[in-house]
Amino acid sequence: MNKAKIALVITLPLLMFSCKSKKDIIELKPLKNRSALVLTKKLEENEMQFHALGIKVSTEILGEANEETSFKANIRIAHDSIIWVSISPALGVEVIRMVITKDSVKYVSKIPNNKHYYLGNFTSIEDFIGMEVDMQMLEDLLVGNPIAYDSKDKFRSGINGDQYVLSSRYRRKMEKVVGVDDKDLAPELDSIYIDPSDKDYLKLLKKKDEEDLVIKRYWLNGATFRLERTLFNDLFNNRSLEIIHSNFENTGEYVYPSKTILKVEEPFRKQSIEFEITRLKSTTELDFPFEIPADFERKFY
Repeated sequence: MNKAKIALVITLPLLMFSCKSKKDIIELKPLKNRSALVLTKKLEENEMQFHALGIKVSTEILGEANEETSFKANIRIAHDSIIWVSISPALGVEVIRMVITKDSVKYVSKIPNNKHYYLGNFTSIEDFIGMEVDMQMLEDLLVGNPIAYDSKDKFRSGINGDQYVLSSRYRRKMEKVVGVDDKDLAPELDSIYIDPSDKDYLKLLKKKDEEDLVIKRYWLNGATFRLERTLFNDLFNNRSLEIIHSNFENTGEYVYPSKTILKVEEPFRKQSIEFEITRLKSTTELDFPFEIPADFERKFY
């Protein structure tokens, strides 16, 4: 799950220095209990499948000390191949151009007094921001597909108000650390907190990989089974990631959340990123121009 902060990749350079549609509205009825198998199939069925997309977004980042950064971005995606991003502030002049592939990240910063370029891979980016990231996760985040979802994972199902909840199962040794069996984990429980000095927790850290110490939960709309909320509790790094999708739009070809909020919480840091899709269009013709000015200096991380 460490991969879960994927959205920070698209905003990394800044952190360092309309189609007609109709709302997807369905009247809710009292929810019936459904098995985890049924819910995971519904989750998979609702994943957006596409070949290439052009997306326009408005983004706001709320960092430490309530510092706000706002910008607009044009994004082009060739599924499972490349993501191209052009970032502009309110005045509309491009300040960042970025290209992300499965094994590379490169960008050009045109910010005054900070003009440079970067060419590298995800390893250096991960080292810089302290988390794992990849292109697939960014792609999923943008279109509202489940992040870090693995069909091989084992889940329990539950009901939280007008939503179904899929909660990942964890092993018995995790109970001492979490304080509750996974079958008794309340669907409405927002976050799981642990004592980093707890002896059982320290023992568990030595024996388990990071992926074994991540509790995943997915909230699905009770009528449409659209993914509306994701919450990861990363017990290895003692942090949480929450993703909230809302304002679903139906273009006739795709159903997607036009608004997404991503919140990251760590012991000494909180950060949120909110983006709104103002235009999403399927296309068969996309180009991904990327040039490095001769007088720009290369930066390493």
